[in-house]
Amino acid sequence: MTPQTETTLRFTGGYPPFPVIAIAFGLAFVMWFLYRRELKFVSSRFAKVPALLRSLAVFILVLALAGPVLRHVTTLRQLGRVVIAVDSSASMQLTDDNGNKSAKPRFQRAEDLLLKGTTPLLKKLAETQDVELVALRGNNTQRLWWHRQNGKDTSGELPTAFELPPTTPITNLDQTLRAALGPATTGTALVVLTDGQHNTTGSPEEFSTAVKGNGTSIFTIGFGTEVPPPDLSLLDVNAPESVFSKENFQGRLSINDSMPAGIPATVRIESQGKVLWKRDFTTDGKGEKTFDFLFPVAELPPPTPGQRDKTLRSVNIQVAASGDRASLEKTRANNARELAIHLLEKKRKVLIVDGRPRWETRYIHNHFDRDERWQATLLFDDMADDASKGSLQKNFPKTRDDLLSYDLLILGDAALNRFKAENLDWIVEFVEKRGGGLILIDGQRGKLRDWASGKTASLIPVKFGASSAKNLTSSIELTTDGQRFDALRLSDSPSANTTLWPTLPKINWHSTIEPLPAAITLAKAQQPTIVFRQVGAGAVLYLGTDELWRWRFQVADLYHQRLWMQLGAWIAAPPFQIDQKKLSVGTDRLRYSPGEASEIRVRVRNDKGDIVTDAQPRAYLLHDGNEVATLQLEADSTHVGVYRALTPPLKAGTYEIVVAESPSTPRSDARLSLHVSDLGNPEWATLTMNRPLLETMAQNSGGRFLREEQAATDLPNLLQTLDRKQVITKETILWSSWWWFGAAILLLTIEWLMRKQLKLV
Repeated sequence: MTPQTETTLRFTGGYPPFPVIAIAFGLAFVMWFLYRRELKFVSSRFAKVPALLRSLAVFILVLALAGPVLRHVTTLRQLGRVVIAVDSSASMQLTDDNGNKSAKPRFQRAEDLLLKGTTPLLKKLAETQDVELVALRGNNTQRLWWHRQNGKDTSGELPTAFELPPTTPITNLDQTLRAALGPATTGTALVVLTDGQHNTTGSPEEFSTAVKGNGTSIFTIGFGTEVPPPDLSLLDVNAPESVFSKENFQGRLSINDSMPAGIPATVRIESQGKVLWKRDFTTDGKGEKTFDFLFPVAELPPPTPGQRDKTLRSVNIQVAASGDRASLEKTRANNARELAIHLLEKKRKVLIVDGRPRWETRYIHNHFDRDERWQATLLFDDMADDASKGSLQKNFPKTRDDLLSYDLLILGDAALNRFKAENLDWIVEFVEKRGGGLILIDGQRGKLRDWASGKTASLIPVKFGASSAKNLTSSIELTTDGQRFDALRLSDSPSANTTLWPTLPKINWHSTIEPLPAAITLAKAQQPTIVFRQVGAGAVLYLGTDELWRWRFQVADLYHQRLWMQLGAWIAAPPFQIDQKKLSVGTDRLRYSPGEASEIRVRVRNDKGDIVTDAQPRAYLLHDGNEVATLQLEADSTHVGVYRALTPPLKAGTYEIVVAESPSTPRSDARLSLHVSDLGNPEWATLTMNRPLLETMAQNSGGRFLREEQAATDLPNLLQTLDRKQVITKETILWSSWWWFGAAILLLTIEWLMRKQLKLV
């Protein structure tokens, strides 16, 4: 804080100081003039003092009657905080020559803008602001320099170069900017120098909207051309990560075509030199194109010699121009991508049971049925007079093993007495011992209330109230606990997700319940609506309403499908690619990209087949036969008896996971393969600046978008508004002080005494 104090005199009523003082001087002079005739009768050298004292008293009284106020204005100025983030991804290596062969790469131009010149822009900003310089490195940030509190807190002299290469394979304009900004405060600006090629998870648009509420503005400085250079690039591959060996493998390819029209080109999929699918086309320079592909899985070449995991295959996808004009292409580093395919023997299984065909369960069944990773079975109770002859008992799994083969059970508003006694025993065992997942969807008929007593009581995580709340529309809001669970994430931004839930269509009824001890309330609609609890080795999720299907209004499956697929994957028994009698090993996904981490899951059973809850398993990560990491697994907070660990960020290639039941036991012979596909370089999929994204980020936050050539002149002026000023005003009311009147009375008293001494009275 730099204090600046200004003291001024004013008078009540708004009178300006100068006229009031002039009037006071005038009246004082008049008083002096009236008493001047007395001086000719007095020869004392003090003869003029009484008249002077009376004039001074009049001067003081006039000022006092005008109401003088002494005003002290102190301004405390704190420098604005400016965080400058420089994109150091691989796309910043590109040059935008536009015919100029001596053009510099984007990253070099950003360096010149900030650090070069007679008065570098970074130095100019540091003179008036608190400045922090960071580099965006993939999913991480790296602090380069800072200068705060007028230089009292600085990392050293102004750098002359960034001293790091622009080589990171992805750009993340959400996670990295959150880390660079830290706790946002009023008077903070985020200046981002980038070409805007966000190509990973997260939403920069949602981030920029959220920071505006914290008083932070984003100023985006765009680098790169907006005119696409001649190029062919593979933008995206949308295909399942696993497929059954007797099915077809199908998906969709997206490519970008900015080549001159009329050049022959080909997009193809091959494996080990064998072409599995091919499509010829002619370039037209009109931008994005999509191609649907399909080929039989049986045509995939067999595993390579020595490959342990026989279910893993790898294909290469490539787009290429041919002919004399193919050399016009800007770069060929964005033309190919590798894709891993896992051949499955079985899908994850979900059993959906409801007392009647409700909208919620029908939509849920459709979601799971359309997902190639799941096999969904739907059962409704036809309410036959004799339950043993009804469709529910007829179609329910016939044996205990049949039911235990499922991973997830979704139980709706079904009456307890419609199930056989042995069915109920199997359901309890499915959750408590097998570690299966159970999702309960309550209904207005209140059939789940009977499940809260007897042998199934342990499965119900809530205590039911007297009745349900009907015809009372209310929104569902996440609790603090619910905000922590990714399964309830409907937006890539955590803050945006929290604000999104209450805006979704309201529900018209919900049950009246109270969570039991150890249960966690994840969402509320005036009272607890989504409740979670561990039950034995499994997990149970209770939903106090069956009207989430209303979220489909005008947006179809956007939120409803995403929520249910995430809930299913979370609550269901964790999948294990290796599932042996005593040891099960699996990963959270089957396909990874370079730089991502894999979550390893392990479950240990004893000789009797019971889940071990106090195990200490350890996992070993091998790459090309060499051990690269040793991982101590920790207990899963959702599924008892399951242990998890995250690997370090993975490079492209094939890994093997070996597990030991404890640090003192030998490693298992079972090995799980993990393949990280080479996706090419997504940084070069699009070679132009993403101006729409940068303009949206700036507009959402209340900032400005600037091209690189505008930044040096416009940015300092725009950032001047960030200074935080605190004005403290203190007024001393002089006219109400007895000192003024005391001084006047004292002067008049002395004047009267002197006049008496001089025999003037």
